[in-house]
Amino acid sequence: MDLTLLIHPAIAASAVVLVVAAYLLKTSRRLHFRLHYAAGILAFSLSMLAFPLGLYFVLINGGASVFPGVVVFHTVNFFAAIGLIVVQGGLGMGMLLFGRKRTAYVTHKRTAKYVLAVFLLQGVLGLATLSGILPFVFGP
Repeated sequence: MDLTLLIHPAIAASAVVLVVAAYLLKTSRRLHFRLHYAAGILAFSLSMLAFPLGLYFVLINGGASVFPGVVVFHTVNFFAAIGLIVVQGGLGMGMLLFGRKRTAYVTHKRTAKYVLAVFLLQGVLGLATLSGILPFVFGP
């Protein structure tokens, strides 16, 4: 078994868990601001690390998959997830630097739900992508 194939899923799963943690840290009764910021920044960093690794592993294995459409959706969803997390981080930093205005807060809170949904979808698509690539790597 080629264990290097599991590097991308481990890093990507960590990013998804950190997004969920960042969301829960700000939606629970007790707000944890610094942990929320750390989780969000780490989630973004791990996502940016996971993309080139995932691309590399798909290309090194010939790009073969039982579900080729899932690989495409997984890649497209990555760009949606990164776009949303960048917007979310920008809104959060704007509120931190310039004060929490009502419209920015409502937008930030609404965008957090979209970020969470897109990252969870990314995890599901990632599992489907992995299950579609494994037969070509290890044989039927």
